[in-house]
Amino acid sequence: MGRIFGPVASRRLGRSLGIDVIPYKTCSFDCVYCECGGTTDLSVERKNFYPAGDILEELEARLGQMKENPDILTLSGAGEPTLYLGMGELISGMKDLSGIPVAVITNSSLISREDVRGELSLADIVVPSLDAATPTCFERINRPHPSIRLEDIIDGLTRFIEGYRGEVRLEILLVEGYNTDMENLEGLKTIVSGLDIASIQLNTAVRPGTTGDANALSHERMEEIRAMFGDRCEIVANVSSKARHEDASASENILSMIERRPCTAADISAALGLGVPQTIKLMDSMIASERVVTESKEGMTWYIASDRTST
Repeated sequence: MGRIFGPVASRRLGRSLGIDVIPYKTCSFDCVYCECGGTTDLSVERKNFYPAGDILEELEARLGQMKENPDILTLSGAGEPTLYLGMGELISGMKDLSGIPVAVITNSSLISREDVRGELSLADIVVPSLDAATPTCFERINRPHPSIRLEDIIDGLTRFIEGYRGEVRLEILLVEGYNTDMENLEGLKTIVSGLDIASIQLNTAVRPGTTGDANALSHERMEEIRAMFGDRCEIVANVSSKARHEDASASENILSMIERRPCTAADISAALGLGVPQTIKLMDSMIASERVVTESKEGMTWYIASDRTST
């Protein structure tokens, strides 16, 4: 499977070309809100999962196919990108290859490590997350690897921001009943008030997570919390459009699209407001049920309705 996906229209980063450097659901957390499903390999061991040179070759080929360069190259995907031991080499190579800014979206779990902070500092934008201010809340919402401590994350995040010359956009993802009590919110407010960051980005669980009770906050409640965090805080979740999709209705919407024309995962994701990993998971299910077939063309995977190929 290719490691490059998109470009995807991102509210936070613009037209983003994603680079997924981690095997599916290899992560240091097993967050209750994760749209990709439960973590299958809960780990803090950094590995060279894929040769950086191979990823750079794929990136060069993909950029060569595009009529217009993306706004940004983003290390993200269905796992934690800082688990990739070649992250620093890859970021440097991406910038040398393209001159396009690089962003990393991270759950902050390994930011207490000096080597990880050094590699993250090579990126132009870092989007770390911090969902909890107390160990109890941290365990409840993020369900981390047993070796990870919240106090180490907060200390590492502070150290990183103090020495970083790029832009930090801190994400806080809120789940009703998990981290929305005033003790946690006041604690987060105290922590972030001392951080020199560009923005605080409030998100919520607008898509199905790993548990049945990972529910989104209302737009009104999100606005209340945004005001609590002050002028640097913005809401990035699409809560007003109620973007939560059930698999059945999403599948029907996808079929209605690909019956008209072949689409990539990025096309479907952008049109329906689904995450790319969630889209790929849905497509795999639809392929297994023989409702969809794939075709490779110019290095990209296209999804086609089975009925369309038989006519």
